[in-house]
Amino acid sequence: MATVRIEEPGCRGCTLCADLCPVAVFALREGDGIATVVHAERCIGCLSCAYACPSGCIEVGDYLQLRPFHRIEGHAALMRRFLQEQPLADALTPADLEEAWSDVAARLRALAGTVTETIGSGYRAIGRRAGAMAAAHLPEMYEEAGLEQVLGGLRERFSYGFDFHLEGEAAVLDFRPCSLCKVVQSTGETVGQALLCHLFHEYWAGLLSAFVGTKYRYEVPVAGESCRMELRPA
Repeated sequence: MATVRIEEPGCRGCTLCADLCPVAVFALREGDGIATVVHAERCIGCLSCAYACPSGCIEVGDYLQLRPFHRIEGHAALMRRFLQEQPLADALTPADLEEAWSDVAARLRALAGTVTETIGSGYRAIGRRAGAMAAAHLPEMYEEAGLEQVLGGLRERFSYGFDFHLEGEAAVLDFRPCSLCKVVQSTGETVGQALLCHLFHEYWAGLLSAFVGTKYRYEVPVAGESCRMELRPA
């Protein structure tokens, strides 16, 4: 049976866990509005609360996470053959890609400004949480959750611009070129020090941590046209 607990000192009374839980595991304490676990036996391990909690103070354990058939990469390729349809990515032209880049760049610049205004110094947690949430929705790259298998799957999927490999205990991500470089340079900021860079790094740390089930800390020893990110268990 799944277990769930809340680190009460971290709860800010946002009500998201109580609002999202499909089986009413949580209640809000009268007076201070702190979330409490009142029906732990109902927990189905959907992780909605853990993903949504802005403080990261909800921990769900002892659950079995099933990987849907359509989210396993090998199965996706099989379905493409079965449907006999050309993937949309294969139909994109250079003009389509340039238009998409311009649109994404504008949106990212707007995002950076919005995050700065609304979140302030806590923006790094947003990037890491976004990575953890993305891991629950991206196609699976692996059948087993080992670091080597995950990095191998990521390397295959993102081979056009990223390289993922192991150096001892460190997971190394080489971005050649860094996909944010042009966006950051267009704002006049320094690559590697801009808010978008920090969000991007936290995103990858959150994504890898969620895929493998281990929390990672990171360093970025090289930043510029090419970037290098090193992740090690926290």
